[in-house]
Amino acid sequence: MKKNCYRIGCMMAAVLLLGGCGKEKTENSGEQEIRKEEVEMATELEEVYLSAEEDEYVPTVIEVFSEDAPYQGLADFLTDYYQIPEEYQSETRYYYNYIDLNDDGLMEIFAIVIGEYTESSSGDPAVILSVDETGEFVVIEAFASIRTPITISEQTTNGWHDIIYYAYGGDEEDGYRICHYNPEGGYQTELNEIVDELEPVGGTQILSNNLIDDMDQGRYLTLASQTENVTE
Repeated sequence: MKKNCYRIGCMMAAVLLLGGCGKEKTENSGEQEIRKEEVEMATELEEVYLSAEEDEYVPTVIEVFSEDAPYQGLADFLTDYYQIPEEYQSETRYYYNYIDLNDDGLMEIFAIVIGEYTESSSGDPAVILSVDETGEFVVIEAFASIRTPITISEQTTNGWHDIIYYAYGGDEEDGYRICHYNPEGGYQTELNEIVDELEPVGGTQILSNNLIDDMDQGRYLTLASQTENVTE
């Protein structure tokens, strides 16, 4: 970056010097030649400046917490989808966020269910849903187990944003899961990657809540209490 600044400074000085010399030229051909050199120098200067801007790019991840408004329809759907008995519903929490995964202007819903009835050693079940024209939920993807938070990468595969989360426990290999969308099978196919270290990536980190703090402070939604909002 310092080299770029030094180069930019030199070029600016050269342009000024050339401009001064141009004033002393009295012949039209000489002035046109100077002007041509000035334009070429200015163009190169702009290219160097843009290159310097690109060198400064740092991927940014925006942290987003779960929606705190009860969603009766979603709660009912999750209860039916996971066949959660009534006695477990008051102890089963759900978190959800809206996210446009394929940049079509329509929001998908990413929801996770957390509770003794559904949990496993490798995480908790989650679904990605869309809403059709009749208002019915359509399952785009269902994860048997996943851990939060979840990063929706700015990188896309086949028109859908990559999904990244850290996995551990159970029989699967520990590491970051990078889920690439496959039109033939969704987000869980052979296109997926497992890496020990994650390269810097920009995007949106959803479901970023501290689940332990939420539990301690009663700041959550359950499948049996959708009519009451969360409290601080």
